[in-house]
Amino acid sequence: MTKRSERQTTLAHVVSDAAHVMSDAAHVVSDATHVVSDAAHVVSDAAHVMSDAAHVIRSAVHMRASAEFAAVTLCTEGATFTERGDSRNAIACYKRAVMSAPHWLDVHLILANAQQLDGDELAARATLRHALTVTTRADAATEFALGSALVNAGAGADAVSCFRRVKKLRPRDAVASGALAAALRDAGSLSEAWNEITHALSLSPRDATSLLTAARIRHDQAEYRDAMRWCERSLAVRPNAQNALMTRGYLHHLLGDTRRGWEDFEARTMPVPNGLARRWRGESLIGKSLLVIGEQGVGDQLQFLRFVHHELVQQATRVTVACHPAAQSLLEANGYHSIVRNAPCNSDYYVPLQSLPSVLNVDAGWAEHPQPYLRARRVADALPGGARRVGLVWAGNQSHRNDAVRSMPSALLHPLIERHSGIEFVSLQLGAGADALPARVTQCSTSDSWLTTAQQLDTLDLLISVDTGIAHLAGAMGVPVWTMLSHVPDWRWGASSSLTPWYPSMRLFRQTTRGDWPSVVGAVSVALAELSAAPGRL
Repeated sequence: MTKRSERQTTLAHVVSDAAHVMSDAAHVVSDATHVVSDAAHVVSDAAHVMSDAAHVIRSAVHMRASAEFAAVTLCTEGATFTERGDSRNAIACYKRAVMSAPHWLDVHLILANAQQLDGDELAARATLRHALTVTTRADAATEFALGSALVNAGAGADAVSCFRRVKKLRPRDAVASGALAAALRDAGSLSEAWNEITHALSLSPRDATSLLTAARIRHDQAEYRDAMRWCERSLAVRPNAQNALMTRGYLHHLLGDTRRGWEDFEARTMPVPNGLARRWRGESLIGKSLLVIGEQGVGDQLQFLRFVHHELVQQATRVTVACHPAAQSLLEANGYHSIVRNAPCNSDYYVPLQSLPSVLNVDAGWAEHPQPYLRARRVADALPGGARRVGLVWAGNQSHRNDAVRSMPSALLHPLIERHSGIEFVSLQLGAGADALPARVTQCSTSDSWLTTAQQLDTLDLLISVDTGIAHLAGAMGVPVWTMLSHVPDWRWGASSSLTPWYPSMRLFRQTTRGDWPSVVGAVSVALAELSAAPGRL
């Protein structure tokens, strides 16, 4: 082959290789074009996704704004009903507001407040507990607001989680630590509560609220004298603080200084009459009329009713007792002139019922009042026949702020019932759990009427009860009553005795340690066996 031919052959190979290279390049360009095209589609799809997300966000914001606007409208309507005194329709509006914007804490707080003002503590607590699970709380202030509302509604134990989160966000905030300590106290976690209030006071040693919380924790630990010292420290910072004065009053009573106890109780929020009567402070009532206004629960009203018989009170030409509606028939049957609390009454003077010991300078042991001062006035036995009957009540009103401490599970009474097979036990329990006893226990027909309850009590040989209103009624009637008390009792029972000057027919059985109801029931069972063995005693 000539050199020319070799060059042509070589050139042909080069051209051929170049063609292959160009062809490969074309494929690469084509592939790149497809990649670019795919990338463009991806970008386009991403843009659509972002656009859709924006629409979703805008819709969600619009829906939330619409829900909150609807809630505001409903709350405004509810406020109008509130101003008219129509609590039922106001609460209905607030409930619809909660349904419209369940995430919004404010509407839950408004509803709970309305329920409290309407006297339905249990409903308010349920509303706030629901708020714990559904509301959006993005900051410490919102958590604190819900926690404070729970405490104010008597559900402080449920507020612990709120205040723990507040403290986590504000670890050096004395108010947050103090609030957590108070909630832990409500939950019964007294050791942890004490540690927390100690921390709060290390941050703010002269905070009156924290000093009072320390006093209350020591009270719940049955350290009454130390509690008094903390209470005095709180009052040294804020001398006229109502809560601190009331706490000191409780402590004075527990420690036996009743005179000072009554003085401090005058700091409480006083009931006022629906009329123009002047406050009675002990001046002569000759030729005058007096309205005595019942306070707090029915048991409190029955306990203090004895002081209406004082000679200074009886100087009045007419004494009217304003009482709980369910107690009016009982008072009327016993000769008291009574009206329902908050009803209009024309009178020259008025006095809150629990101020009578202070005005009259008397105490529980005042000897001139009649015992008993209430009777059933029944026409027939309310219960079927039987010679040895013992009534049982193991729980009080669930809306009471201390009910979890003063009430017990009904199952704890089963050993007592089974041991004393020769006794007819009768349940006078009202409300939830009234049928939670063995079948052989007679279930008394329950009623909101205290006159009916008095008639039922009058058929018993003995009542065994926790510290609730029916124990006061039995004591006022002179019915033998054994009252079972928590480790830290209510102020009126003192700190240690098994007897009380309030009711000669009452015997007290006390917990020796916090929450130990089984030992109390055991002591009652032993005493019941001794009483049954004594001829003619039961």
